[in-house]
Amino acid sequence: MVTIQSADISRLLDGITSGDQKQTIQETLDLLGRKKVPPAKLAARVGIPAAWGGGDGYPLSTLSVAGRVAEWMRNIPIGPEPGAGERRMLAPALPLVQGFLAVADRVKTGLVEPHPSLPDPLMPRDVKHQDGPLGALRDYLISRDVEGVRRILLGYYATGTDYRNVLTAIYAALAEYYPENGRPLCFAVLGSRVLDMADWGDRVPAFIYWFSPLMVEITPGTAVQEAARAYASVESHDLLWLRTRLSIPKEGAAGSVYQRALVAGSAQDACDATLQALKNGATPMGVAAGACLAAAEILNAVPAADSAGLQQAGRLLLYTHSVHLATTQTQSPEIWPLLYTAACAVNAAGAGAGRAADQTRSRGVPSTPIGGLIAASMLRTLEQVVQSGDTASALAVSQRYLQMGHPSRALAGVIASVAAGRSSGAVARAAFHPLVLTAAALEGYLMLPEALAAGGQNALLTAAIRLAGELQSEHLLASSVQSAIDRTIGGTNGRDTAAPR
Repeated sequence: MVTIQSADISRLLDGITSGDQKQTIQETLDLLGRKKVPPAKLAARVGIPAAWGGGDGYPLSTLSVAGRVAEWMRNIPIGPEPGAGERRMLAPALPLVQGFLAVADRVKTGLVEPHPSLPDPLMPRDVKHQDGPLGALRDYLISRDVEGVRRILLGYYATGTDYRNVLTAIYAALAEYYPENGRPLCFAVLGSRVLDMADWGDRVPAFIYWFSPLMVEITPGTAVQEAARAYASVESHDLLWLRTRLSIPKEGAAGSVYQRALVAGSAQDACDATLQALKNGATPMGVAAGACLAAAEILNAVPAADSAGLQQAGRLLLYTHSVHLATTQTQSPEIWPLLYTAACAVNAAGAGAGRAADQTRSRGVPSTPIGGLIAASMLRTLEQVVQSGDTASALAVSQRYLQMGHPSRALAGVIASVAAGRSSGAVARAAFHPLVLTAAALEGYLMLPEALAAGGQNALLTAAIRLAGELQSEHLLASSVQSAIDRTIGGTNGRDTAAPR
């Protein structure tokens, strides 16, 4: 029997593995409401067997993001309607069910015991490579040796070291690789968030089993990775000096001048601008945030009807956001060449994007009256205009909401909930769900340092609204979950249950 904090989730797993959407929705609502299971913990406990199920990285990535978005939705303010408190408690079922349906076949495989066997760990002290375990890991990566990768990562884990050392090794090995829009790094970051929600512990082998085959999907010789590798190999471009810098961070050095420089010249110019921003006082986190903003500008330059272009730009934004997250998870200099790779990726995608984005935004005129003072009412209006694809009105509502001092996390929860309702059947199997791309823009927005945030009105907010609203598909799942919530609330005879924050 699988439990979370004394809550039995066996019926939820039965619904997921049997493909019974109705049971999956109802059990999710019961766990969130009556049993008060935190959304992230629920996502984690489903995610671990999904990881043991292996397969491609997209389903678990969707579940990872769903757990995070579900927590954002708990910040949406309660309205005056009867049952509003209980509705807020149950609303996170939408992204969670989306994630559960995405991993259904992987969970079915991963629940079978015994779990797949893993090779014996190769302890760091036993590695004979001249560059130590990291050098060996890079060699296994290049030779696409999945078992070798697993042995090295299991060796780190077997020493009892902090899990961040496992992630550091992965990020450092991938620092100068950029295959398939940087897909291995994105999977590493997204998958590790499931482990975060599960509190890591003895669940690390599941992550290593799932991620190792995804890590070796390396396309050699891409222009981005070759440019980044060549630049990082120059001795004067080494970033080790950042480790001992004592000056106060000046994140403004990664502001608009830096962001324009990323797309104004060659890949080397972009790397030069990155190095100069660091020398001018920006931290690795600040530079990565600046790259995210530049990627968002590229996305915002995509014409409104170009869904394929929006998806492609969204994948670039997801990669730069993954670099940003990596810099917050570890301060090891070995991962900092990721900043050069991100700079080259943005440069390859975006010459002239900033000017085009400015022109695109200038044409937008709100079509929905913007009024009201109550946060809950404003957010309902925002949900409606985002769902309709009215980007200009959504930006106007968001601007008014933020100017009134309301919390941005609730804003993120509403925008992400629209993306969560998109039918997964409309998403290509080998593609990130719109929820994943939207959440990357939103989390990047929430993580921006004050010097780069522009008072909340910046390119990442626009990008999130566009991804949620313009990657259109049916909202069949959203309708099913909403109907189930209505029935559940009706069954309590209107009793209001306050949701925990």
